[in-house]
Amino acid sequence: MELLHTLAAKDEKLARHLETSTVFSGFSNIIQNDLIAAIGDVARYDIKEISAAPFVAAEVGESTDVTNKAQISVIMWLKARWLVK
Repeated sequence: MELLHTLAAKDEKLARHLETSTVFSGFSNIIQNDLIAAIGDVARYDIKEISAAPFVAAEVGESTDVTNKAQISVIMWLKARWLVK
């Protein structure tokens, strides 16, 4: 929700939609819990894959957006166990 509100600060249409929408309020604990669980599942899977890989490389990039805030991206390259001979 924080990301949506950050985007809405720069987008009048999105802000109006978030204020007037009767379908999605963003405060549903079911939706929030499902999203948190899904992100946790993906993170746990990725950590297991990285830990099991015999070779891992990390690529980190940084850039500044139009509001002069730094954005960092991290890319993990790994060779899966089942591909190593």
